[in-house]
Amino acid sequence: MKKLVLFGLTLFSTFTIGAQCLEAVDGFGNNNSIPMYNVEGTVEVTLNPDNSVTLELGDDFMTASGPDIRAYLVNSGGLTDTQLTTTPIASLQNVQFGLVGSATVPQNGAKSFTIDLPGGNDIQDFDKIFFYCLEFDQFWDFGTFTPFTDETCSILSIEDQNQNAFQLFPNPAQDRVEIVTEAFTGVTANVIALNGTLVMRDVNIQDAQQLDVSALTQGIYLVQLTTSEGNSSIQKLVIQ
Repeated sequence: MKKLVLFGLTLFSTFTIGAQCLEAVDGFGNNNSIPMYNVEGTVEVTLNPDNSVTLELGDDFMTASGPDIRAYLVNSGGLTDTQLTTTPIASLQNVQFGLVGSATVPQNGAKSFTIDLPGGNDIQDFDKIFFYCLEFDQFWDFGTFTPFTDETCSILSIEDQNQNAFQLFPNPAQDRVEIVTEAFTGVTANVIALNGTLVMRDVNIQDAQQLDVSALTQGIYLVQLTTSEGNSSIQKLVIQ
C-alpha cells in the first residue's frame, strides 16, 4: 500500500466552489422586421470540463424554416440589442455551432452542438447566442446569457487557485490517489462532482494513507482539502 505523504498546508486559501457552468439563454424575440423568424423554447449553453462549449436546444425549440439557419456563439462587443439586429454575423466575433435547420434538416425540436473554441477566443467574452441564415445573410434572432466567469463557473475558478497547495498522484487515477501536502492539523478531504454533488465527504486525511476513488465513475472531479481553521484549497482530479 502506498504511503500518504504529508508536508504542510500553509499555502491554502479560502475557496468557495462556483456555480455550475450552465446558463439559460433568454431574451429572444428581437426580430421586429420579420417576427416569424423569432425563436421560442429552451436554449442552454454549457462550458464543459475540457473547455468545449455545448449548445442545447430543447424539445420545445421552434422558429420559421429557412435554407440554412445556423447557431452562433457571439460576443456582442458592447453593441446594443437594436444595433445587433442590423449587424452582419461576419462583423461580430463569433464561433459557429452548426446547422439548426435547412431544406433537409427540420429546424424545430431538440438538437445538441458541441464545439471547441478556436485559439484566441475566451469564453468569458461571449454573451449571445445568434440564429442566422448564412445563405441569405439574414438575421434570425438572438438570445442573451450571463457570461461565464471565475465567480460563476467552477471550471474557470479552479484555474485561479494556488496549485502548489497540494498534489494528487496519480492524476488521472483509477482506484487510489495519493495526496501530497505540507504539515497540517485536522485536514479533511471532500470530493465533488462538477454538477455540485458531494460524492465523498469529510475524509480524515490523517487516518487515510490513500484516497480510495474506485467507486467513482469516469470523469472530472474536484478534490477539496480543508483545515480545522477553515482554510481550503482545491484541485481537479481525473478518474479514468
